[in-house]
Amino acid sequence: MPKRRYCQYTLEDTQRAIQHQQRQLGVRILPGSASSNGRRIRIYSEKHRRELWVVILARSSDWYTYSLNTYNSGMEAAVVGTHDSCLSVPVLAMDSLEWYEPYKTRFEQSLPPAKDFHLPDKPDKFDRLRRGHYGHCVFIGALIVGRKEAVERLMKLPERTRFDLEAEVKRLRHRRPGRPLKLWDSEEKGEA
Repeated sequence: MPKRRYCQYTLEDTQRAIQHQQRQLGVRILPGSASSNGRRIRIYSEKHRRELWVVILARSSDWYTYSLNTYNSGMEAAVVGTHDSCLSVPVLAMDSLEWYEPYKTRFEQSLPPAKDFHLPDKPDKFDRLRRGHYGHCVFIGALIVGRKEAVERLMKLPERTRFDLEAEVKRLRHRRPGRPLKLWDSEEKGEA
């Protein structure tokens, strides 16, 4: 995938960043845990005080692009270049070097709609952000996991916009056609 303006990380950049910044992040990659394609590793997190199976992604919205929300992938966390969504697992964002708890976004304070929410007269801070690709991904992720604030904001949008967003959420809640993202080798899945 081409690099987005807001995300200068590719999968390879994220892999390199986690390897080089382990000490700064308070994580340790366990030797011999990487999958053959490099998308899955096992780390020890000092913050969580346990070992975690993590998937490496360029953006957290790739969790939905690859339909990891639709099947039991065995992933307990995600290491991403940029946290641009809302996931049901902890997320380690490499651009901010910060852990985000499950169901949390980068914009917690601005997700609920403002009391004087009127479009297009006075768009609030998150609504201006929502109209770009980055904010759109955050909003869609919050809707997929069922955040109450996101649903309230969705209900205040114009009907046509609401229908388009609901259709996108419905599509992303179902597994995409084709093979799922290969995270486990066939002999490893039996062991884990």
